[in-house]
Amino acid sequence: MEKTKGILYIILSACAFGIMPILAKLSYRGGANTYTSLFLRFFFAAIMLLYYLKSKGISLRLTKKQTFLVLIIGVFGFTFTTSSLFMSYNYISIGMASMIFYTYPSIVTLLSYVIYKEKIYPRKIISLIISLIGLYVLIDSTSVTFNLKGIVLAGIAALLYSFYVLGASHKEFRNINSYVLTFYISCASAIVMFVAANTTSNFSIHISFYALVAILLLAFISTVVALMAFLEGVRIIGPSKASIFSTIEPIVGLMLGTLILAEPISSRIIIGSIMIVMSVMILSKE
Repeated sequence: MEKTKGILYIILSACAFGIMPILAKLSYRGGANTYTSLFLRFFFAAIMLLYYLKSKGISLRLTKKQTFLVLIIGVFGFTFTTSSLFMSYNYISIGMASMIFYTYPSIVTLLSYVIYKEKIYPRKIISLIISLIGLYVLIDSTSVTFNLKGIVLAGIAALLYSFYVLGASHKEFRNINSYVLTFYISCASAIVMFVAANTTSNFSIHISFYALVAILLLAFISTVVALMAFLEGVRIIGPSKASIFSTIEPIVGLMLGTLILAEPISSRIIIGSIMIVMSVMILSKE
């Protein structure tokens, strides 16, 4: 029962993260840029979480060690991951960037073995291979443009996110309320993005109401809900398994892209999606 609960948390997180590119595109259409969208996303998320925590009387107190670790995974694990991935979109296609980024389950599985001595059993390897092949099939090679800078940025995002996933399973975080942890990660991310936006002269508040609504939804759905659910899921089923279940995220993005943005769907997308679902089913039968 506990394992099922953990899996459902990760699926909820993947769905919430999956809608992120759609909301980001909608905010861009309303005049926002990457820096402004990311800063406001984390800023609004922090406000939402602070209101909830105060209304519930939940303590925000952390030990010095916990504070240090939260800043590390918040800044290097999550903020830099997001900004690296979003910047890679300027040089390579979103499809190629996603394919590179979603190699992170492989990195997590290997690092879990090296750092936590987590057992790599045959079912996990088979599931991982099928999910990676499925993600590759999802990408339409005719739309891919090769650019080394973009590939490196997407690769950095995958590596940093792998450390974020592993960091989220650290024993020091087990005693921290998930909402409190998400609050501090959002605060750290908002500060970093605000500084980055101003130092690069990319901060702009001249956005439409339409874009503001998209960013508010981005803050609630793709930040508060997504992060909280992911952290809970990692605690229950572990980092490597959580990362593999998270590969359903691009399917959510593709489906919503087709339904909301009228993006085309092909046989590659259907076949790739089926393979990823198969990999999740194989893993869940452990």
